[in-house]
Amino acid sequence: MDEEQEREVIHEVERERQVQRPPKLKPAAQELHKDVRRFVNTGRIPTGSPAFIPALSSLVNTSAEFHEGDQWAHDVLVTRDFARTVGTFLAMQKADEYLRPVNWIVSSAVGVLVVMSPNEVNTLLPDIRNSNVVHLCIYTPRTTNTMKACDDLQLYQVPSTPYLTPSEPLICQLNLFAGQLYFSSYEMYLRTCNFLGLNAPDLGNEHLIADSDGFIREENRPSVRASCSFKRSQLPSLKELFGMRRKGVGYLPTHLGKMLNGRILTEDDFLD
Repeated sequence: MDEEQEREVIHEVERERQVQRPPKLKPAAQELHKDVRRFVNTGRIPTGSPAFIPALSSLVNTSAEFHEGDQWAHDVLVTRDFARTVGTFLAMQKADEYLRPVNWIVSSAVGVLVVMSPNEVNTLLPDIRNSNVVHLCIYTPRTTNTMKACDDLQLYQVPSTPYLTPSEPLICQLNLFAGQLYFSSYEMYLRTCNFLGLNAPDLGNEHLIADSDGFIREENRPSVRASCSFKRSQLPSLKELFGMRRKGVGYLPTHLGKMLNGRILTEDDFLD
């Protein structure tokens, strides 16, 4: 009798998941720096301006620590207003839960991509409409397979006059920073592998020595990956970044989920 009662009690035990929310912090004061307005009017970043920082530098207070951030493109920038979302952090607290999503991109005729805050875009929209040196577009990372990629930066252009599409290396790095989970094409996947120094089908059946995550170290790197300048794998830091972007939502079955876990994609992974 005691055993039967014990079994009933065991079956009645329920597990309840509790979501731990980040502590409430005072939002940072929004500020439009004069150099950001100057960029919209001239298309050029003022030398030494504190209003613009490299995209990866905006992650300095997070768990995503990129040891070779200086090897990433210096033409993918964010404004300081975009990077600053909350006021003062508590002691030893990370900004992982307070990242701003990447949605507004301003590109210039000199090939610079600047991620701006909604406040800056709203304030500068009249200037952008009248500009002939910069373009504003809506951007959102592709997070589902059925979602259409908008990393060609052609969605909602302001002004609508034709302009040159930014180079693929910049788009590649913008997608990684923003947390895009699906490549727009097989070619973009190969370009990303080339940038990160990863093993991929374009290397053929060569006998390569690669780490478990697919990273090919400098001493083992074939000529096809000669343009990669990283001495250590960037995948651990990217995993941290994508984890922050996803806020606990799994992404293992996606293109990036597979790549970040050492799987080599093929053209079959890009079939509709």
